[in-house]
Amino acid sequence: MILARAALLALLVAAAPVRAQSPDASDVAPPLRAAVVAYRAGDLATAEQALRRLGANDADAQAWLGAVLVDRGRAHEALPMLRHAADAGSAEGAHRLALLYAEGAGGAPRDDAKALELFEKAAAAGHRRAQINAGTMYFRGLGTARDLIRARAWLEKAATQDDPYALYALGRAMDDGQGTALADPVRAADLYRRAAQLGHPLAALRYGLALSEGNGVRQDFTAAQTWLVNAGKGGVPEAALAMGDLAARLSASHDKAVRQKNLQVAIAWYEVAAQAGLGSAQVKLGNAYLAGVGVARDPQQAQQWYGRAAAQGTVEAQHALGLFLTSGISGTADPVEGYKWLVLAERGGYPDSQAAREKAAEKLVERDRKRAEALADKFVAQAERPSDEGPPRLGPPVRP
Repeated sequence: MILARAALLALLVAAAPVRAQSPDASDVAPPLRAAVVAYRAGDLATAEQALRRLGANDADAQAWLGAVLVDRGRAHEALPMLRHAADAGSAEGAHRLALLYAEGAGGAPRDDAKALELFEKAAAAGHRRAQINAGTMYFRGLGTARDLIRARAWLEKAATQDDPYALYALGRAMDDGQGTALADPVRAADLYRRAAQLGHPLAALRYGLALSEGNGVRQDFTAAQTWLVNAGKGGVPEAALAMGDLAARLSASHDKAVRQKNLQVAIAWYEVAAQAGLGSAQVKLGNAYLAGVGVARDPQQAQQWYGRAAAQGTVEAQHALGLFLTSGISGTADPVEGYKWLVLAERGGYPDSQAAREKAAEKLVERDRKRAEALADKFVAQAERPSDEGPPRLGPPVRP
C-alpha cells in the first residue's frame, strides 16, 4: 500500500530516530552537548546558533549543524557542510550525508551504493544508528546484493546496548533466511520481546504474532492478545487485524454461542483495522458481509469495503468488486466499471480473474470493452494511510 521505495526509505530514516538517542546528549562530546540537547528538544534556532560558533574547527559540530539545516528545510546548504565533515572523519557527518544520498535530498543524487558506503564508514567508527542503517540496507539489498550475513553482523553490533530499534531490526533479520544464514525463529521472538518491552510497537506486533502462532515461542493466546493490544495502542493498526484473525481462529469452538461471540469480536477488530485503511482488513470485512458471518448479510456493505480496498490496489478486492459490478450482486450493475476491475485484478496476478474477465467480455460491445481497458490503464492506486517515513514512536517500557 505504501510504495516500495517509500517503505524502504522509512526503514532507513526510522533506523536513525532522534528520540532514540540520549536526551542529555551524553553520547556526544561535551562542547556540543548543549547545542545537541537544544536540537533534540526541537529548538532548532538555538541549536543552529550554538553550532555555528563551534563549527569552524569541529567536524562533528559541522555534522550536527548540517542535521539542523536539513530539519529546517535547508538541505542544499547542509550538503557541502556534511561532505566536509565526513571527509574530516566525523562519523555523524558520514551518517547524515548517507541519509541524503539514500533519500536523494538536498541536491545529492539518490545513490544507494554511496549511502551504504557512508553508513559503513560511520558504522565502523561505532555509530549505532549507522550500524542499523547499514544492516537494513544489506537486509533489503539496497545499494548491494542482499546479504543476510552482513546485515546480521551490523545489527548485532547495534543491538549490544539494547537499543529497541536495533533489537527489532535484528529480529527481522533473524526471522528470515538466505543460503547458509538460516532463519532462527526462537532468537527472533526473543529479540521482538526485548524490543517490545522497551516500547517498540512493531516489535509488540511481531511478538504477539509469534505467541499466537507458536513461532519460536510457546503458543499463548492470552499473552498474544496482551502484546497485540499494546501494539494497537502504539498506533499499529495491523495489530487490530491480528486480533481479528486470532478471534476468528478461536471461533472454531463446538459451542455455538461461543463461536458466534468470537466471530463478532473478530468482525469488530476487522472494522477497526479496515477503518484505519488496511486493505486486507477491508477485504475480510467485505467477505464477512457477503457471507453473513458474524454480521447480518449485506451485499451493499460488502461492495463498499471491496471498493475501498480495490482503490488501494488490493487485487483480491479488485476481483470481488469486478464480479459485483458485472453481475449486479448488490443490486446495481456497471459492466464497464466491473470489467475495468477484472482487468486490473488479472494484471495483478489474481488467479481467477482471467476467466471472469473473458466471461464478462462476452457481454460487452467492443467500444465499452476498450473504454474499460482505457480506464484500467489510467488507474493509480491511492493508499488510505499516509506514507509516514518517520520511525515508530516508542511507548513506555512494558512488563506484562
